[in-house]
Amino acid sequence: MFRYSTEYTSALWSTIERLTLLHPYTMLQEQVADAYTPYAYVVKRYSDVVGRRIYPLGKEYLRKHSEVAHQNVALLKNSIELWRKARSTSDAVAPLLYHYSWHCLNSFFAYTLFQWEPQHSSSHGVKVVLNDKQENIKVQIQHTEKSLLQRLIDTWTLLGVPLAFSPILPNINNGEMNFVPNNNYLPNKLQNESGNLSLPQLLTFDPEKFENDLFAQDTKRELPYTRMGISSPNATLKSYLVFFVASTLARYRPVQWHSILGGKTKEDSEFALFSNEALKQYTGGGTTSQEGFLAQVNHIFKEIKDGHFKFIDRDGQLLKT
Repeated sequence: MFRYSTEYTSALWSTIERLTLLHPYTMLQEQVADAYTPYAYVVKRYSDVVGRRIYPLGKEYLRKHSEVAHQNVALLKNSIELWRKARSTSDAVAPLLYHYSWHCLNSFFAYTLFQWEPQHSSSHGVKVVLNDKQENIKVQIQHTEKSLLQRLIDTWTLLGVPLAFSPILPNINNGEMNFVPNNNYLPNKLQNESGNLSLPQLLTFDPEKFENDLFAQDTKRELPYTRMGISSPNATLKSYLVFFVASTLARYRPVQWHSILGGKTKEDSEFALFSNEALKQYTGGGTTSQEGFLAQVNHIFKEIKDGHFKFIDRDGQLLKT
């Protein structure tokens, strides 16, 4: 079930695999520095709002810390190798390998675009509370400085993407990027002060509805305009969290995971099928090359390489630098 491939997926991996060579990757790092330097104030404002230390990449920093490129290239190599291994293993353990492949690509993406302090994360940033009954499984997003998921959320927010999984939204005011509380933050919207999402709540969350509702509000014109392909980062993050649950079950509750894979009940069948669909939000697997996180990463890097990365408002006006 978890061993699919398409020509689009192969093409996406082939494109990004070029960055496992140090020279192309260091060239990309310099292009990232050039692209985001005009918006350095955006990172500072966001860091001040959330109380976490995040900085735009600078060429001087990159020259002084050449080890960063080596570390990030290693993350990408691991991501690719884990994905290839996962495709040839059984459904019983494939989610473990796919999850860590996805985890490594998350790290590669965030660390390629921004400088973080402390330099390395020390936790996944997701806590899964397991239970014999699927409806009682809980997922908690941990908004901490050393959480990798939080760094991924920070990265998307700093790219101007409004997320249901973030307490903070990007906001345009007087032609500049600012950040405001997210009144549609998913756990709050579900009136869940603990920050926990039940598995059924996560599965029924509709990213498209969240975005349509957000853009239908009076504040629509205050949101940046972003182009991320067919799949939104909200759909990708939902799928990542769902697949995190699947990999946790495969690791810590193998008997329960085998039961889910067997589709013994309606709930088991639905979760097994949704886990497979969630995986497609990682590497694609649909009918176009614009689906999934891998496509989003390739798209953003291409925008940067082509010199097209810029923030604009919904009237098509450039933001101040």
